[in-house]
Amino acid sequence: MMDEEISQFVFLSEPPVIADLGMVFGAANETDLLRRARHGAELYRSGYIAKLMVTGGGVLAEHDPESKRMAAIAREHGVPDDDLIVEDRSSNTFENAQFSAAFLQERGLLDKISSIILVSSEWHMRRVLWTARRYFPANIRFLCCHVMEGCTRNTWMHSEACREQVLAEALLLTTFLRSGALESTMDPES
Repeated sequence: MMDEEISQFVFLSEPPVIADLGMVFGAANETDLLRRARHGAELYRSGYIAKLMVTGGGVLAEHDPESKRMAAIAREHGVPDDDLIVEDRSSNTFENAQFSAAFLQERGLLDKISSIILVSSEWHMRRVLWTARRYFPANIRFLCCHVMEGCTRNTWMHSEACREQVLAEALLLTTFLRSGALESTMDPES
């Protein structure tokens, strides 16, 4: 694949619109974790979402689960506990979506949601969207509102570390598609 084809395949970006929920996906990298949590809080403070959900239970020996660290960041950036939902059992993108859908269903919230803003790094958005579509009801509309910092469509070709990240993500997406773990739905509006 050429660089432009890789960009089209991996990256997704949409401007935010008002949605019922913002869902922030965890990250093993602390810098990405901080950026994602701050971006989710900014969407909340800007009035795009009524509730913010943070996901991720990956536990490093010296840290709390990803979601709890992101919840603390969101609180510091103005999200009150009443509007913060914490899913802290998941350990990968598939579980982030699966466990979050189940968590919302168990609490009687899922039926009240018609739209969700997905928050992650731009290179991660295609996988996040396809995975959310796999585990959430088909009537929910998803919007991909990525973090504006770090490895993005505009910067990935200029950094060796970003280039490796994006090429690894393209390979991972291809593997998931071939195995049937994910289905391709290339149009964010479909």
